[in-house]
Amino acid sequence: MIQREADVKSKVTAVALTDSVHNVWHQEAGKTIREWMRENCCNWVSSSEPLDTSVESMLPDCPRVSAGTDRHELTSWKSFPSIFKFFTEASEAKTSSLKPALTRRSHRIKHEEL
Repeated sequence: MIQREADVKSKVTAVALTDSVHNVWHQEAGKTIREWMRENCCNWVSSSEPLDTSVESMLPDCPRVSAGTDRHELTSWKSFPSIFKFFTEASEAKTSSLKPALTRRSHRIKHEEL
């Protein structure tokens, strides 16, 4: 993303991570990348808390929520329903923001079309 920030932002709607140990502070990611990650990423982490419970992070790069298990090897499997919901909601939000607002004028038949 650091090398192709504009391409990534234009093509990627959401990123789901499972128990990732990434660290954007070691990657020289700029402020715009960190902000994009906070808005478009989520990391399901190993935790004994119920699935989707917010989990505090020392690094403010992307939100962290519980995967509903404290076993690293199960985080992906246990998180799948929430991850698919996350992707669906992100996709729907992007689609609805791209659609032009319908107006009364857009439904009218133009005189030339009659």
